[in-house]
Amino acid sequence: MKQEKGKNKSYKERNEIEKIIKEKCIDRNSFYEVAKAGYKQIIHRLYYTFCDYHNFPTIQIKYMWIRLRGKLEQSELIPANGKDWNTYIDSIDHLIPEKASCVCYYLIVDGGWVYQGSIKEIKKILYEYPQWMEDFYLFPMDYRWLIIHCEDGACMCRVWKSTDSPSTLADDKSSSPKIR
Repeated sequence: MKQEKGKNKSYKERNEIEKIIKEKCIDRNSFYEVAKAGYKQIIHRLYYTFCDYHNFPTIQIKYMWIRLRGKLEQSELIPANGKDWNTYIDSIDHLIPEKASCVCYYLIVDGGWVYQGSIKEIKKILYEYPQWMEDFYLFPMDYRWLIIHCEDGACMCRVWKSTDSPSTLADDKSSSPKIR
């Protein structure tokens, strides 16, 4: 399995996140960039957990949502609200399973930048997330589920493997249209 080359990695997205961290006085103990040495392992595990790596053998973060496995369960789609972005970001709280015991999550943004932090601090970042930045992926450190914001589809949802019992995740099993 090969990973998309990062030679031309744009610092534009990272610089925006850093700007938000400074402007909003985000606690760097509660939200921070993962060490670059850890990126590959986190991205590979995410890709192998949720993506159809047989049909899409090259690991890519951009448009990763179109490479999702076919047998994932999915919550209802939450449409983006351009007029009230903060309410849209607050809907993350409804997508996180009630019984989730994780206090630390990963956030992957455009350009493949990987961050780690609490939901409270991640949401502070996402409230200020620029419109020109497209997708983001939010997931717990145990990789049990994945929240996807897809700018192209102007929506957000949570996916999880169908082998996980819905009762251990949440009661929001839906037959709504798929994001894929």
